[in-house]
Amino acid sequence: MGRLDSLTMTSAPANDFVADSIVYAHLNVDATPSDSALIGGYKQAAMTNLDGSGGILGRALITQTWEYKIGAFPLQDCPINIPLPPLQSVSSIQYVDEAGSTQTLATSEYTVLTGERGAVVPSYAKSWPSTRSVPRAVTITFVCGYGDDPADVPGPIRSAALLMIGDLYDAREAQSVGNQVYKNPAVDALLSPYRVYF
Repeated sequence: MGRLDSLTMTSAPANDFVADSIVYAHLNVDATPSDSALIGGYKQAAMTNLDGSGGILGRALITQTWEYKIGAFPLQDCPINIPLPPLQSVSSIQYVDEAGSTQTLATSEYTVLTGERGAVVPSYAKSWPSTRSVPRAVTITFVCGYGDDPADVPGPIRSAALLMIGDLYDAREAQSVGNQVYKNPAVDALLSPYRVYF
């Protein structure tokens, strides 16, 4: 992303990607533990650490909607790469035209490439319109994530979240040993194939 580009969530996931019942089973605690608020906090910390624009994976997990604002369309027919894969759909593309009016680009003017390498490209024989030279002149509203159900999220990501929650709950988080910091290597191994950089 450019220095002045912005990424804002407009619709949060409807579900958590790890259910409370699964967390309780992993921790081997009662279905209604007395410290459920504490566990809930650890669960939220793990999810925040993994999901969305602030997460270490650089991707969206459960279906969510975002606004991506960029300074201008690319030159000619170059693609606009969409962050937070996997991309499900693009709801709209709006831009500030040279006269300063906000326009909505017709869907016939562009093609959406969904999936892991989500992007938007001009349709055949089309090109991007000109914009006024103002910051964030182009706004792309898009839907991303693996799906609505926690089961749609890859198992290794959910397993890593459970390990993170367990480490926090059992006070086995990273500890200083001399000048080194110990971290659960299984978490990194599970997450490594899913990290993306935008």
